[in-house]
Amino acid sequence: MSKYLHVFKLYILDSWHYRFNTVVSMFFSGFNTMITVFFWVIVFESGGSRSLNSYSLKNIITYFVVWNIVSAFNLSNSGFYLNRMVKSGELNSVLIRPYSFTVANYFDQLSKGIIAIIPKILLTLVIFLFIKRYVIINQNIVNVLFVLVFLVVSTISSFMIWSILGCMSFWFEEAEAIMWSFAVLFNFLSGMFIPLDFFPKWISSLAEFLPTATWGYIPSKIIAGMYSSEKMLTLLCVNICSLIVLALIVKMIWNRGIRYYSSVGG
Repeated sequence: MSKYLHVFKLYILDSWHYRFNTVVSMFFSGFNTMITVFFWVIVFESGGSRSLNSYSLKNIITYFVVWNIVSAFNLSNSGFYLNRMVKSGELNSVLIRPYSFTVANYFDQLSKGIIAIIPKILLTLVIFLFIKRYVIINQNIVNVLFVLVFLVVSTISSFMIWSILGCMSFWFEEAEAIMWSFAVLFNFLSGMFIPLDFFPKWISSLAEFLPTATWGYIPSKIIAGMYSSEKMLTLLCVNICSLIVLALIVKMIWNRGIRYYSSVGG
């Protein structure tokens, strides 16, 4: 484990070299948050409603502010990185190194997620002065702990799902196009554009228990104060079981992909 922690440290240090990317990320993150706030304020005030699909104005603003931050832990780049490694043949040199490529790739993507979330938090603190009356501030320790646990689950589940898609590169030359198609679907299922509660009941009830819900939807609803402790515990148990299933699928597909990749010489 120590070698992976050392690799993680190196990835963190390497990420700090790209300061311009950090500044650009801060700008667009803050811009998107402000646009979202203005949009929902207009929706609620023009409709004269105090509630929309069980969301108050504070609920939904808090939801999107939090979603914008925690989405940094959606490690979608893991699949695209694997795709590039396979297509370029660089995977050959990685496979002979004395550590697991999958584990090292996870820590690589995790370090980038941590670096990405820092500017989002800092900028949110700045614009908080302008939107604080629309945000739910009081949080209990139980909610905070559940959010932290779900963030860990989010990094693992998103990494494994995208790694599964990335493994398509062993068999398909244009796997990246397929992954982009899945990215649109996953954005909907993670509640990026609109909370899952706004979909038909049968869709939202199903999607809530999918791993993609941990990529933003569940943590955001927890902070917005819309889950009971019992519901959070149920969702956590379901997602832990999902992680076990995903881990088995990743291992199976990776082993088959490597055998195929080796047989054609990369």
